[in-house]
Amino acid sequence: METIKNNEDINNLVENKVIGEIELENSEIKFYGSNNILFCDSGIKLRKSHINFLGNNSIVYLSYTEKDYVLEIYVRHNSTIFIGKNNELGAPLNINVQESQNVIIGEDNVIGNDVFLRTIDTYPIYDANTAERINESASIFIGDHVWIDHFNYISRGAKIGSGAIVGIHSFIPPMDIVKSNTYVLGNPAREVERDVFFTKNFVGSFREEDTRNNSIYNSDVFIYDFVSQETLSMDNIDAIIKDLPVEDRLDFIQKLFVKNKRKNRFAIL
Repeated sequence: METIKNNEDINNLVENKVIGEIELENSEIKFYGSNNILFCDSGIKLRKSHINFLGNNSIVYLSYTEKDYVLEIYVRHNSTIFIGKNNELGAPLNINVQESQNVIIGEDNVIGNDVFLRTIDTYPIYDANTAERINESASIFIGDHVWIDHFNYISRGAKIGSGAIVGIHSFIPPMDIVKSNTYVLGNPAREVERDVFFTKNFVGSFREEDTRNNSIYNSDVFIYDFVSQETLSMDNIDAIIKDLPVEDRLDFIQKLFVKNKRKNRFAIL
């Protein structure tokens, strides 16, 4: 096992790799396997975080954000976690990826406190008549400019399109699809409103004049649509990522998620 508690430990890695600079505060990174990569944009700080690579050939990619990362991550064999730029992440963000699945999170999102993302159900469940497994693990995709409020659970196979809103204390069931610019809420989450969008103007600091000035928002900047040759197929991306070795996988996600800035890339209609 290789453990990182400070930057000096990074230089002692033999079987795993950290790319980029990272500041650690009361944080720990553990590699129980080999050929894993932690990629960090410059200016990243991990605070009260634990990242655990519990297998081989996995990637955790952390893009720049102004606020500190507070993470509880468990990633096993042949899996990928990608977190895009400029997300506002609550504390902690809990991600558990197993059975060679992936978690992809876009940019400009708001994710509240105590949110859980799990690609698994922990134990297999079988149909008593066919003997077939009925709860296969599956990857999770979250688009751009998504608001996931506090205390939410995102299940295996969930896809949340850009511009969506998931209300507080909600449960996104396995394999569920939340369309772009919809507001869902509840356990299980159900559509409350469609054709809606949000801005990141914190209403808690509004004065009376701020409330009046924000009663109308005349812009379509946060409204998403399917555009041919622009909107990505999440299922196809998932299959490609799973088929690539670690180094090629890193290059692929950088080209597709970091350099690709097209607005409607993660739209779901």
